[in-house]
Amino acid sequence: MRVIKFFAYYVFGIVGILLISTSPALFRQGAFLDVGNYMKELNQLLATVVSPGEWTYLFKGRPVPIFEHLWDPYQYSMTVFFGGILLGFALALAGAFLTVFLPRWLRSVVDRILGVLESVPDLLLAFSLQLFIVWFYKQTDILVISVASLGQGEQVYLLPVLAIAVLPMVTMYKIILALIEEEWTKSYVQMARGKGLEKAVILCVHISRNIGKSMFYHSKIIIWGALSSLLIIEYIFNMNGITTAFLNDFRPIVSSFILLMLFTPFYIIYQGTELFLFKDEKKSEAVATRMNSFVGAVSFKGGGGWLTYALSEIVAHFKNIKFLLGFTVIMGTIIVSITYTMTAEPLIDQYRLIYDDEGTLVSSMPHTPEYVFLGTDPLGFSVLDQILVGAKYTIIFGLVIAFLRMAIGFILAIPYAFFLPKKVQLVFEKLVDSMHFLPMTIIAFLLLRPVLWMPPGGFTTTETERIFYQGIILTLLAVPLVTTLFGNEMKLIMKEEFVTSTKVLGGSSVHLLWKHLMPHLSARMGIVFGQQFIQTLLIFIHLGVFDIYFGGTKVSYDFVADPPTSTTYEWSGMIGAAKDSLMTGRWWLIIPALLCFMAMIVAMQLIVQGVKEVQQRRVGVPVEQNTWLKKIFRRKETRGRKADSLKEADFIFVSEQKRADEPRDDHGYRRKSI
Repeated sequence: MRVIKFFAYYVFGIVGILLISTSPALFRQGAFLDVGNYMKELNQLLATVVSPGEWTYLFKGRPVPIFEHLWDPYQYSMTVFFGGILLGFALALAGAFLTVFLPRWLRSVVDRILGVLESVPDLLLAFSLQLFIVWFYKQTDILVISVASLGQGEQVYLLPVLAIAVLPMVTMYKIILALIEEEWTKSYVQMARGKGLEKAVILCVHISRNIGKSMFYHSKIIIWGALSSLLIIEYIFNMNGITTAFLNDFRPIVSSFILLMLFTPFYIIYQGTELFLFKDEKKSEAVATRMNSFVGAVSFKGGGGWLTYALSEIVAHFKNIKFLLGFTVIMGTIIVSITYTMTAEPLIDQYRLIYDDEGTLVSSMPHTPEYVFLGTDPLGFSVLDQILVGAKYTIIFGLVIAFLRMAIGFILAIPYAFFLPKKVQLVFEKLVDSMHFLPMTIIAFLLLRPVLWMPPGGFTTTETERIFYQGIILTLLAVPLVTTLFGNEMKLIMKEEFVTSTKVLGGSSVHLLWKHLMPHLSARMGIVFGQQFIQTLLIFIHLGVFDIYFGGTKVSYDFVADPPTSTTYEWSGMIGAAKDSLMTGRWWLIIPALLCFMAMIVAMQLIVQGVKEVQQRRVGVPVEQNTWLKKIFRRKETRGRKADSLKEADFIFVSEQKRADEPRDDHGYRRKSI
């Protein structure tokens, strides 16, 4: 039975890959959502799949057997990718175990360093590794390692492995550390410590066993994100890998085979482990009392109770310094961008030639930051002005995508968790699991390029239509994953004793959802929103590297063609237009935009951390405040205590003075007033 399930789920994954690979047909020849053309090309793809003789790859215009051509790049890519993942996971495991024994102040320093490292986009990380090797070579005349592949015979491994390993290492480190801290509060750990077992023995023998399965499931999301970075890593290091082959032949049969080759090893590892190695746990039956009806009026006693609850949630989060700081940075940037766009004239300053006071030419395009703040692009347009104008598009669009992913996923999670039969839930969950093994960057490129890349005759769609389509695609790519995430969270909460008690006491479905599920899910929703915003920004960067810009990419088809340009000044367009600038020494063309992305990611990380702290305090988990906040509050408490003690002393003194002034008789006793 397990073997049948294993192959059935694999077939479902193949069907999804075929459907995705044919999607560019919806936009061929200027069409927009041409379903007829899509079905026609899907039939052609299915006919090609069942005819092995037609499995070809166009190499320099000449058809060659597809497996023969793709196998070497596939081995190269998988060697680098698995090397990076294994290195990252090994460092994360060792680092988390060692961190447990560090003093608290040193742990906070490590957490801050890793938090900053996590915010660095993979593009900037790869460039930094290359530049460090080049700088070291210039200083010592020693080339430690090749910074890129220079031809078919030369392959670079170490730097791409390091570039892939960093982000999985940081993410897995945080997950392992959180799991260890959670396990450390369990009763079996307290019993082991009571018996005199050493901390290292408890950690390595007992806790490591119990967190293994959770680490396994969390690694799915991590590998999914790393797969999206593989396309960028191969481009930066000039690797002749599997994703490069994808860019050189865009036909559905090639896309299908490449996605299938990427999908298969991870499917075997994860689904095979779940079905054959993990023991079946006895899951509780479907929720006994399903939520009867979500239709009808929602009434709250006390007049505006829902509004009061919402306002209290908002106020509680704004009292957290991390949440307030992150929110201020993001909203402040949006306000500045909108204000500048409405008031600036001209919108983007252009500096052609710069002369000194004596009339001597000192700089020509592009100008360095020495002459123009943050410099200019090759056409003389100010980099600072472009950043200010494009900020609102990047941030607002990222926020909208993240909100739509979370909102739609939450709405769909309600029928998924409470109305779908258990078997249907399992099938849907396994189908969604398959999406963890498909690189989101490749899927987004496959779906967006036919619409956002200008054809020879010009765009047949408006900019609003292209933005709307881009928003739909980037939203729907993550909705199934968010739906299953929220649905599983709801099912876990419904198993708690307080939920059963609420049902027994006659609590309605709406009461159960709003009063019990929402308070527990609110923290998770805030975290998911932050994660989706950061992921959307990274997708923008990845697409920008391959000239897929927000709102569309203008393409010149003249004999002497200009480089592709963005229809807006969105930040990913700046990155795409200047992706090779670091190698030419014109760092100011790309570094400011990358730092802006990094600042937004750090700000959202602060918001997520603030949400976590607020919700943890509400459920009774002790959360340490920042050191400087502690000092401020400690000073206030000290002043308060001093003031109270002074008031008490004054009261005692006044009382004694009153007693001294009271009239007394001849024996020294106070006289009683009648």
